[in-house]
Amino acid sequence: MNFLDDIFNSFSPPTDRISKMLEEDFFWQIIEDSLEQANNLQEQKYTLAKELNNLVADDIVGFQLRLENYLFSLHNPEIWCAACIMNDDTDPKHFYYFKNWIVSQGRELYERAIANPDELAYYFDEGFNDDDLYEFEGFNQVTDEIFMMRINKPIQDYIDESSLILFTENSPKPEFDWDDENMLNLQIFCPRLYKIFIEDYFDEEDEEE
Repeated sequence: MNFLDDIFNSFSPPTDRISKMLEEDFFWQIIEDSLEQANNLQEQKYTLAKELNNLVADDIVGFQLRLENYLFSLHNPEIWCAACIMNDDTDPKHFYYFKNWIVSQGRELYERAIANPDELAYYFDEGFNDDDLYEFEGFNQVTDEIFMMRINKPIQDYIDESSLILFTENSPKPEFDWDDENMLNLQIFCPRLYKIFIEDYFDEEDEEE
């Protein structure tokens, strides 16, 4: 038996469905560790998987539950407004990826976003990146990929479904306090983000012409 076989065979699935979320400080330490070892989102997905692979199965489930909790806390029209400005998209699927991106960037950015989404402007000197949108499509799937790789069963089989009544990807679209068909209205709710990602961006385009 080689080293990888030993790791694979030592993984014991939970004996009962899990409803307890991972402790908050522990969750954020895992996120911070994954960020320190990565230069982009793809690398972070890999380093996060490495960090989670060091945990017992119950804690991996707890990590997923804590993640779902944070994603649900971000499900509001103000955060959606920030997503619309930063990614130029109001599609629910892309909003979900945006929420994943916020959590993936660590506790400080998450707590600033929760307090006031316009505070996300603190992290950016310029708007759109030619290569990346502010989305992390595969972030919420890392735990499931670990379970499928190690025991060939989805992590959902080990989650207490009653604990996911609220924490769901299919959360209803909130009532917008702004008109998503009129970009100028976004400026009222996130004026700093609007300036960086829309106003300054189009000013630069006009200058180039």
